[in-house]
Amino acid sequence: MSWRLDTGSWRLEAGGWRLDGGYWRLEARCWILVAVMKKCSLLVSFQLICVCLVAQEEYPLLTNIISFDALQKKSIKRRVEWRNPDGTKEEMNIIEMAVPFGEAMKEHTKAFVYAVYGLDSIWLKPKMIVFHAMGDGDLKTSLEVSSFLNDQIPESWGTLSKAGALPNGAHFIVDRDGTIICLSPPVSNADDQFSFERDHHHWFIKRHQDGNPVAIGIENVTPRGDYTSLTREQITSNAKLARWLIWFENGEIEFVTGHHQFNDDKNYDQFLQYFHLKNLKMQFRTKGRKDIGDKNLTEILKRIQSFGIPIKNFFIPN
Repeated sequence: MSWRLDTGSWRLEAGGWRLDGGYWRLEARCWILVAVMKKCSLLVSFQLICVCLVAQEEYPLLTNIISFDALQKKSIKRRVEWRNPDGTKEEMNIIEMAVPFGEAMKEHTKAFVYAVYGLDSIWLKPKMIVFHAMGDGDLKTSLEVSSFLNDQIPESWGTLSKAGALPNGAHFIVDRDGTIICLSPPVSNADDQFSFERDHHHWFIKRHQDGNPVAIGIENVTPRGDYTSLTREQITSNAKLARWLIWFENGEIEFVTGHHQFNDDKNYDQFLQYFHLKNLKMQFRTKGRKDIGDKNLTEILKRIQSFGIPIKNFFIPN
């Protein structure tokens, strides 16, 4: 069955497109068209399923100890000030968004630190700052998919979970606009009340760079899959936060590093030997990180040292 309109008009019949005696003739094999449409529909469906499966594999469902919205609602702004060795006086705003650290999390931390480092303590002895990058998109996504807001790392995370169930964490995270957020505030020596008093505080160990027991961890919000694209505002804030931390810890912090510098086994051995540490689960330690890259680290270090602060890159003597 076909449509036909003569005198130089369109004609629909069996076959294909052609020009014949001034007539355009269009033929369509409907069954081919239907088959192609079905094939395209199946292909799109298959691709959507694959995307969902990949998303689930990369971002498995986690059990929150607090939601991002709840964390935001209880946030407060703090203002700190200090004086650098060169005499310059600085002040800085910190958004306190404390992730709950109850008794269960303390037990998780204690078990993890003992299993990995053989240390029977949940308290940090800050000697260095390690800079990180999330590579997960915006702040909300970064915190939700990284296990920062959760009670443990799922077993499906493979090697990372084999080192222990303690969720990932950091003491600070810097947003794209340079906003400094404290996820794990210092607490008083007498109890667990938050304390920003220079001589009366201590920090919980957080699981960043293998649960490093001597380093304060500073994360940075970066685009998905990108671990080195820090904004100018982030560079400025990372350096300023580091200057305050060095002052806050009474000069006990000697070094800064990037997570990427721990990939090399020789570097890591050097780190362990210097701080008299041992890693009992070396086969499960985190490798292959790119954050934050040498260029960013060098610029941050320069902006710290320019205030008369004698800080060094642990892996590059200067």
